[in-house]
Amino acid sequence: MLALAGCRSSALPPKFAATAGYHSPRPVQHCDTANSLLAPELPSAPQKRVQPEVQPATTNTSAHPSSKKRGQPNRLGSFQPKPTIRDTVSGTTQPLVSRRPRQYASPKFFSVQTLVHYGLHFLFPAVLALVFFPAVWQTAYLIMLATMIMDLDHLLAKPIFDPLRCSIGYHPLHSFYAIPVYTLLLLLPVTRIAAVGLLFHLFTDTVDCLWIFSHCRACYLNSRIYALRSWVKRLLAREKGK
Repeated sequence: MLALAGCRSSALPPKFAATAGYHSPRPVQHCDTANSLLAPELPSAPQKRVQPEVQPATTNTSAHPSSKKRGQPNRLGSFQPKPTIRDTVSGTTQPLVSRRPRQYASPKFFSVQTLVHYGLHFLFPAVLALVFFPAVWQTAYLIMLATMIMDLDHLLAKPIFDPLRCSIGYHPLHSFYAIPVYTLLLLLPVTRIAAVGLLFHLFTDTVDCLWIFSHCRACYLNSRIYALRSWVKRLLAREKGK
C-alpha cells in the first residue's frame, strides 16, 4: 500500500506546490531533423512546368529553299537547316582570282593605226611614183595599186581576217621566202615598178605588225617574226661556239 501510495504521490503534484513556486515541467517536443530538412515548410500545390516562348528562327528562303527536308526537328519542334558544304565554303573562303589570259582589244576601224595602214597602202605609192618614176608616175601609181592583189593569200587562212595577226611570214605571198624573189625583180626594168610596189606593201604590213606588238605581247611571241629572230639567234650562237 505504501508503495502504491508513493507512486501516486509522485505522479500527482502536491497541493502546496503552487505556493512554493513549483511548476510542472513542460512536455519535451521531439523534432525529427531528417524530416524537417527535407519536408517543405508550407504545403503548396504542384507547380506547372512553364516552357519559355521561343521565336521561330527566320531563315533565308533563297539560300535554303528546302529547310524542312534538309533540317531535323530540335527539342522545341522547329526545324533548323543543316549547314551544307556550299554554305561552309562560301562563308570561309574568298573567291579566287581567275587566271585567264589577258584579252587584248582589237583595233577599231576608225583609229590612227587603221588610217596609217591604209594611207600607206593607197596614198603613199603616189609619192613613190612621183619620186622614182616621174615620167610615168600615173602608170607607176596604178601598177603599185595593182600589187594589192597579193592580199588574196588571206583567203587561205582561218579566220580570213584577224586584226591581231601579223601577216609577215604567215601568208604565202607574205612569207620570208617571197621577199628575196621580190628583191630580185628590182634588177629587171620590166618588173621594177611592180617590185617596188610589192616590197613597199610588205613594209606597210611590217609597220602594222610593230603597232600590234606594242600593245599585244602574246601576238609578238606567236608571230613568225619572233620565230625568225629566235632562229637567227640560235644560228649565231652555234657559229660562235665553233
